[in-house]
Amino acid sequence: MYYVGVDIAKRSHYAAAHDESGAVVVSPFPFDNTSQGFAKLLLALGQAGIDHDDCRIGMEATGHYWIALYDFLVSHGFDAVVINPIHTDAFRKVDTVRLTKTDPIDANLIAELLRVKRFTSSYLTDEPTDSLKQLTRYRLGLVGQCTMLKNKTTAVLDRVFPEYAELFSDPFGPTSRAVLKRCATPAQVKHVGVTRLARLIDGASLGRCGRPKAEAVMEAARDSVGVSFSAEALALEVRMMVEQMEFIDAQVKYLDAEIAELLEGSQGRWLLSIPGIGPTLAAQMTAEIGDAHRFSSAKKLIAYAGLDATKCQSGERDDNGHMSKRGSSQLRYALIQGADGARRLDAYFGEYFAMKQAQGSPYYRSLTCVARKLAGVVLSLMKEERPYEPAPPEHHLPGHRGVA
Repeated sequence: MYYVGVDIAKRSHYAAAHDESGAVVVSPFPFDNTSQGFAKLLLALGQAGIDHDDCRIGMEATGHYWIALYDFLVSHGFDAVVINPIHTDAFRKVDTVRLTKTDPIDANLIAELLRVKRFTSSYLTDEPTDSLKQLTRYRLGLVGQCTMLKNKTTAVLDRVFPEYAELFSDPFGPTSRAVLKRCATPAQVKHVGVTRLARLIDGASLGRCGRPKAEAVMEAARDSVGVSFSAEALALEVRMMVEQMEFIDAQVKYLDAEIAELLEGSQGRWLLSIPGIGPTLAAQMTAEIGDAHRFSSAKKLIAYAGLDATKCQSGERDDNGHMSKRGSSQLRYALIQGADGARRLDAYFGEYFAMKQAQGSPYYRSLTCVARKLAGVVLSLMKEERPYEPAPPEHHLPGHRGVA
């Protein structure tokens, strides 16, 4: 058996091969991240007498740059393994105490790590699941952009119109956005006048607000202590940021429809039956988990999400209970958000949360315990393809409750 280590980079990779004894069979050499470069790798392995039946190839999960090479190798019959950089970093510290890191050295290091440690073969998710992952992560990015714009807008309003935040229950709702696009400063409010402002608010709120709200805005503008210096420029900035928010909201709404359609054809559709889990969270969980059958137990899914507790025991010191956070941050976020909704709307999760609180656990630690419990429920529902039941059926796979 031969072990091939590949150090992944954006434009070119390095590869090296070791035999079962650890001897270097192929010295580290570079090859481009192109079809010609991939052919060069196969040629070098073939010249060394290394066939796809008697070798294993390992590479670090460096960004997305490994995917093309991985797909190429699998299509040519090779057993390819994607290694977590945490493993290679730890092995590097064992191999040497020197702060030495180069691409040729890393290629040899990965090959040797592959030889001494057993790794299970990796796989790429199916196309629908990968599509769901791309869209949910993109949606999360859009929501982050919108949050950033809201924070910037709030900072500008605190300067030019600090009283504005108290005028609307949602400063970035449809009615408030219509006002901000037209008059974001006290001077602009006074220039528009109460009558036109009332018509603007009445139309944006679909008749729910009108002249009383306009008069409140006008009164706040008259008594405002906002700074007038560069107010016109800042008002333009506010209007443009609000328009960006509206554009992002439209994109998110379109994404939600596409995500819901993909979710309906996946194992994750059963997650919608859990109280507090909506389409967005269900899609995020489904996308990050992939095929639920690759997790043999809830404990492994919890570790994959980084929700597992750390353990540190040395001498008289024994620390236990801190979240490891070594896993999929997106899945961890979705499980914690889902746990917060489930513990409020479902008695099973709510009672468990209350029990942890009664035991003296802080709020966030109690919520994390509920998220672990939720991970077991999610895994069972996806594997068994059934809706949520507070008391699971007798034939269910061990997940969120033990069977007597």
